[in-house]
Amino acid sequence: MQIRPNFYKILAQAGIWTIGCLLYTGVSLASAADPPFGVDFTGCVESIGVGLVPTAVAQTLVPAEFHLAGEGQPVTPFVARTSRCDGIAVDGDRAKAGTIVQLGVVIIPPQPGAVIDTYALWYYTSDAKLAQHLQKLGIDAQHVPTIDYAYVPSSTTLDVTVRKPGDPALSLNGSVTPSTVSAGSFIANWWRKGRLGVVKMTTNVPVIDIGGASLILNTSAASELGQLIGGATTGFPILQQFNLLPAAHMDVSIVAP
Repeated sequence: MQIRPNFYKILAQAGIWTIGCLLYTGVSLASAADPPFGVDFTGCVESIGVGLVPTAVAQTLVPAEFHLAGEGQPVTPFVARTSRCDGIAVDGDRAKAGTIVQLGVVIIPPQPGAVIDTYALWYYTSDAKLAQHLQKLGIDAQHVPTIDYAYVPSSTTLDVTVRKPGDPALSLNGSVTPSTVSAGSFIANWWRKGRLGVVKMTTNVPVIDIGGASLILNTSAASELGQLIGGATTGFPILQQFNLLPAAHMDVSIVAP
């Protein structure tokens, strides 16, 4: 599968990938006092957008032990991910439909093994149990039961809206082009330093169909997100995808104090 080489090639062409990406940050493994948990996802659609934000602004939102992909450069990659699944099953519980919206910045991998590593700045989900489990591990995941995710297979448009109590509120909309051709497997890590330590969220996707997208993120320019992206809107010039995921599994645990 060519996702990883292509992704890093794109970053290199953008002039933001430095030799520092060959180094690990030295985050050490640690036994977690709070139990890890797993989440099974089925029947998911997913949008991925990678844009650019000022490195200096992004660094103020990320703990010092994490190193941005664009460290030492004027801009660094920013990721917006949305997903709607027919089934979200937390720790073996009954699956139910739900949505997730994640925003973060790409970091140098603290550990090897994933296609992309992202530090989570904001995490919203309509699934109460998922939000509660993340909160128990110290992550300030937001339970937003009213997330709108407007997409039907016959449509070429996607409209995702996170209203209050989501903070900051946002929307992401535009056109999408699904694919039915498998691109192989995919592993992604999202990281967050919470009240109890460093939390690692690893999602393993055995089969992924990667399509295209042309999306715009909207928020209040006065919000913390608006200050990060430099205004009320941003596009994703580095990478855009609209993906189909028949199934995926996420493991969540505290890996360092």
